Amino acid sequence: MAALLSLTHTSKSYWRGPHETVVLDDVSLDVRAGEMIAIWGRRGAGKTTLLKVAAGLEPPDRGIVSFQGRDVRSRRPGLGHLLGTSIGWVQRSGPLSEGMLAIEYVALPLLGRVSRREALRRASASLGQVGVRDCARSGWSSLTDGERTLVCIAHALVREPRLLIADDPTANLDILQREEVIALLAAAAEQRGLGVLMTVPDMPEMLGAHRVGSLSEGGLILSQDDDGENVIDFPGKQRSL
Repeated sequence: MAALLSLTHTSKSYWRGPHETVVLDDVSLDVRAGEMIAIWGRRGAGKTTLLKVAAGLEPPDRGIVSFQGRDVRSRRPGLGHLLGTSIGWVQRSGPLSEGMLAIEYVALPLLGRVSRREALRRASASLGQVGVRDCARSGWSSLTDGERTLVCIAHALVREPRLLIADDPTANLDILQREEVIALLAAAAEQRGLGVLMTVPDMPEMLGAHRVGSLSEGGLILSQDDDGENVIDFPGKQRSL
């Protein structure tokens, strides 16, 4: 099956004065429709940068990032609006106004494309699909961390994207909430045919993914395609965790 998203020999560095920090070093990665890939790494390993490059939010210094075979940096019509249409981004920050209702936040990506009434109807359906329809009329500030995470997933899914990118969606959740989120994302991949690329704060959460990877010192170690096992050789310095 052809890849939905491909990163090919991508590299990314940041400069702080005269010092260069290499965050991604010749990283290649394919995400196919219907599969979920989970990437683990220490704090500061570059997980968020990897996702931003994958989503087209930041350009790589070298290499190619393509979505459905097209370079995301191309200026051809239609490629400038991948994020929010074909690519859904799960962010934990939520709305700018903490008084905004959950249903209003989920409906935001649809406003301007459909009527407000239709946007709210689809938002309600999206909240129901992730199991928090009863939070629809709750303000952001009144939601628990677990509810906020599920509302953010509903926000990303409401436009029915082809690819879902999630930056540590299980951070700050208890073990049962983490399992619920992982199961929900895996089901979205398998039942909707989505590609899901996510980062995780702890290695046990990788077990629900189809493929897993470790990001360290700019390099990505990824389990092999179709090997039937989510097993990778973590660098020695990480085995003690």
